[in-house]
Amino acid sequence: MRASFIHIADTHLGYEQDGVRERFNDFGCVFWGIMDDAVQRNVDFLIIAGDLFHKRAIDAQTLIHAIEGLRRLKERDIPIIGIEGNHDRSFYRDGTSWLQFLCYQGYIKLLTPIMRDGAPQISPWQPETMLGSHVDLLDGRLRIYGLHWQGSSTARSLEGLTKALKERRATEETEGVEYRLLMMHTGVDGEVPRVQGLPTLAQFQPLRECVDYLAHGHVHKPYERDGWMYNPGSSETCSAEETQWENRGYYYVEIDTDTPERIIDPEKKERHHHAVRISNRRRPFVRYDLHVDALAEPEAVYQRLTTYCQREGARYKQEQSFPVVQIHLTGTLSFDLSALDMGRMETTVRETFQPLYVRIDNHTNDQEYTPDEGDLDGRDRSVWHQLERHIFEELVGLDARYLPAKEQWGTVLSEIKQSALRNEPAEQIAHYLREKHNELLRGSA
Repeated sequence: MRASFIHIADTHLGYEQDGVRERFNDFGCVFWGIMDDAVQRNVDFLIIAGDLFHKRAIDAQTLIHAIEGLRRLKERDIPIIGIEGNHDRSFYRDGTSWLQFLCYQGYIKLLTPIMRDGAPQISPWQPETMLGSHVDLLDGRLRIYGLHWQGSSTARSLEGLTKALKERRATEETEGVEYRLLMMHTGVDGEVPRVQGLPTLAQFQPLRECVDYLAHGHVHKPYERDGWMYNPGSSETCSAEETQWENRGYYYVEIDTDTPERIIDPEKKERHHHAVRISNRRRPFVRYDLHVDALAEPEAVYQRLTTYCQREGARYKQEQSFPVVQIHLTGTLSFDLSALDMGRMETTVRETFQPLYVRIDNHTNDQEYTPDEGDLDGRDRSVWHQLERHIFEELVGLDARYLPAKEQWGTVLSEIKQSALRNEPAEQIAHYLREKHNELLRGSA
């Protein structure tokens, strides 16, 4: 038997990232591009391992994007088999998901096994009920199983599924099944540290003797294991974290159960297929971690950002589409965050990258402050005023701009406090602060 298919997951149609409408369109265009490639390659079928949509409640335009892509395969009688991911599942009060709607309309076959005591039941998919664990293609020689998103019950469901598949192995051989494919919307624990609670690699290993190709979705980082477990990653960038995984995309897989040596890569452990991960074209997405440690003043931050933008921005002017740029401020600031002119920083990025969208995120840490009373005993009320001055000086000294004159600033803050307690006019207090600010900064320059 010879066949070919495309494996996609996590297309997240309908994601209007950061409220930018062009990003909404990007996700649709990437999806259409993959569908066009499937048509051009004339594959025998296509599988969707969950999260076709970004959210459960989609709008009409998102549905149009999905149908426009799926229609291209339907018109050429290329079957599409899918499962629901955690983003696709319907609200309990609705009962019907949009993937089920697409299934009802004949665009996809949505595999949804009947669950009993936490384990999926092995039964053929029925179009009338849209329930069942598997479908057969190519005159029954290729069987596709599917297990939708199970959440915290994934490990238990995996154990039950493995047991059921082992029990079915002899029957499958009698029925003439030559190749077995399983879709699961899950991932391997530890592949991405922040995504926790997934089955371990050891928990998947018993499936090795039951299926030839294990298709994963859910984790946006691409990975593969031992020539049988494959995860394509997200086809379009859903978060800045994903920029480090440039080889995300989809798989094109060829199957040959008669002469597998014709297609398999001798350096891999593939048995009856050869899988190639294709990194599809998508909008450039730039993430820069701007480390602020040891930068004593805002101008130093601006200069570091300008140096980066001038070095990297020119590269993206040759791209066909404008990039999305995210600047992440990291580390510990030597001055108050409010002193940074975010508008100025955004202008710097826009002038050099000419981006579709700019976002500057603050991930800096506050400097830790531990009061040091020195020889002053806070239980003695007679030293409270002196202790207050001391604390003011320490707090001001955390900002590198004010450290050289922290004693004078401590006096200024004490005076402002007393003025406030005397209910002096706010304008008068502000005028005093401006005068002292100009005087002390000139003195430290």
